[in-house]
Amino acid sequence: GGLKAPCISLVHAAMLFRMLLLAASAAALTMSPRAAISQSRARVCMAAGIRTGDNVYVLSGDDKGSTGKVISIDVKKKSVTVEGINMRTKHVKPVKEGETGSILKRETSIHISNVRLADDDDASKAADEAPPAEQ
Repeated sequence: GGLKAPCISLVHAAMLFRMLLLAASAAALTMSPRAAISQSRARVCMAAGIRTGDNVYVLSGDDKGSTGKVISIDVKKKSVTVEGINMRTKHVKPVKEGETGSILKRETSIHISNVRLADDDDASKAADEAPPAEQ
């Protein structure tokens, strides 16, 4: 009473072997979700070459042609926040009794494809386009 090996035809054995090979190669090619995300994040920042603190030139949008300093980069959303660019107003309700509400102006993010690193030419263009200071 020993164990008997299951009887498999040659065709079935070949199919099983192919399935095992496909499963092994697929497992080798896939990477963990965390590694895939970090790799895509690096790709976005490196392709643009923009880091926090860099001066950038706005290519499109309401603030087209202006320059500013990068405050923050959101890699997941592929967007950057630039100082003085894309300003939005936020109406804040009073929190405590007796307090008055306020209107805050703050920068909101813009897509990384709408900015590029600024050159010396861009700074002079932005200065020429800016309205003259009142005296």
